[in-house]
Amino acid sequence: MYEGSQMPGFPPAGQGAKKYAPTAAADGRGPVPGDDLRRSLLAEVRAVARKQGRKPPEVDARLDWAMTDLARQVRDDDLPALDVVDFLLAHYGLVEPSPHILLSSVPLRGAAELSAHARGEIAEMMRGESINRAGLGIDRTADTLYIALALQAKRVELLEAIPRHLPARGRAPIAVRIGPGLTKPEVAITAPDGSVREQMPPLQKGVVRAEIQCAADGRYQVEVVATEATGSAVLANFPVYCGVEPPSTSPRGAGVRPAVVSAEEAEQQLLALINRDRKRAGVAPVTLDERLTAIARAHTHDMVDHDFVGHVSPRTGGPADRVHRAGLAPSFVSENVGRGYTAEEAEQGFMASPGHRANIVDPRPRKVGIGVVFGEAVTGTKPMFVTQLFTN
Repeated sequence: MYEGSQMPGFPPAGQGAKKYAPTAAADGRGPVPGDDLRRSLLAEVRAVARKQGRKPPEVDARLDWAMTDLARQVRDDDLPALDVVDFLLAHYGLVEPSPHILLSSVPLRGAAELSAHARGEIAEMMRGESINRAGLGIDRTADTLYIALALQAKRVELLEAIPRHLPARGRAPIAVRIGPGLTKPEVAITAPDGSVREQMPPLQKGVVRAEIQCAADGRYQVEVVATEATGSAVLANFPVYCGVEPPSTSPRGAGVRPAVVSAEEAEQQLLALINRDRKRAGVAPVTLDERLTAIARAHTHDMVDHDFVGHVSPRTGGPADRVHRAGLAPSFVSENVGRGYTAEEAEQGFMASPGHRANIVDPRPRKVGIGVVFGEAVTGTKPMFVTQLFTN
């Protein structure tokens, strides 16, 4: 959970995007002002990428503006709130899930050493994932320098712009090209009433085509997923507003401070949050099962030990394989895996994803196993890895 009271929301520094466009320039987004520190930090990102044998990520003005807001808003030892990051990405017209974010602050006189100091943390953020987009925000106060650096994996290419706002009863096509090695695409859309509709369009020459239809006014959450070696992967997750205007202020203040809890306490918090969300959806609660929890914990340890977040492991297979190997024989198995910094943030991230949300509010499960494992500290804070395993 989070410590302290929530601060009120804030208006972003840049104007909201009219559409989710293939590039920042396609939506008329101008660059943030440049300076020597910005050039130095981005040069460190490129140098780390080359040292790791990767193509340097491209700087995107939309992500620059989102990070500029975080640099201006997050203070002290706070972390960026997940729902605020998601709000900023959508506000500036980005469809991809949340990036890895490095927050740092130094006295103004220490600016010259900041780039070298950040080198190790940049390398850790880029390890094990194909990062191909970068964004950087810098804020200078009278005596302190604040930076927010984002590194993001871009795995879809929009073939045509998608409006952020549609009129009542409007509709818009979705056309994206997905990266190589991805198969079985799905488009899941959460309607304003919380129901989830899934489309399984055919993959034609790497292109997925679907449609969003405004059956009622409100927010529709659109998610594009596909299958890779480690299971289902979220490629895009973004809101479209039908008959109502997109929000102009963030849902809360940008900074939050997670309370220190044990893995077992976090698992109990997640159980309460799951049943809260199931109650809101009008379905029966699930009970925590010790055998399922042991399976979930083992899979979470596997993800942490082998640096991946996914459903399919080269060592244990998929969720049904793990359940059956443990001697259980349910007729239904589903699983959510993810990472965050608190139980609240992890559950919030799952519920913001139409596919993960569908698993949580599915009326079929009666039991759940929850496995939480804390990883090594990145940018000073230990990330929380989570597995939620549902069966009947």
